[in-house]
Amino acid sequence: MLARAVILLIFFGFLSCDQNKVFDNYQTISNQWNKDSLINFNFDLKADRYNTFVNVRTDKNYKFNNLFLIVTVSDSTQVILKDTLEYKMADSKGMLLGNRLLNTFENKLWHKKSMIFEKGKYTVSIQHAMRKINQINGLKSLGGIINIGYRIEKETEK
Repeated sequence: MLARAVILLIFFGFLSCDQNKVFDNYQTISNQWNKDSLINFNFDLKADRYNTFVNVRTDKNYKFNNLFLIVTVSDSTQVILKDTLEYKMADSKGMLLGNRLLNTFENKLWHKKSMIFEKGKYTVSIQHAMRKINQINGLKSLGGIINIGYRIEKETEK
């Protein structure tokens, strides 16, 4: 009887941990991420304030200390927001950052805090904007990225 109560408590604990999640989806990058390849996420939202995140899973083949992404948010008629973002992906010694599970590193990276959305359908497009130092042209292919995800959480009252 006590074991069942503990299992139920753990189960409901897991459910309550993610109650603010509105959207959470990943797309797999097979082999290399081409600079012209857009990763698209489509979702419907109610009018409200949300926190948004870019989730990145890398492996040991990711060779950079940072990651530059272009993130575009569009509704059905127009581009609402377009950002070029830089994220730190490794420490000063070159060790990859993030939650490690075997040979995978997962990073939940802020996109926008307290962003106001109207009710409707939205698309988020993500592409990498990486380049080597002192080179004008971006990298054609980026290795070491396993998955790109996008997450939306309902903003909680403070």
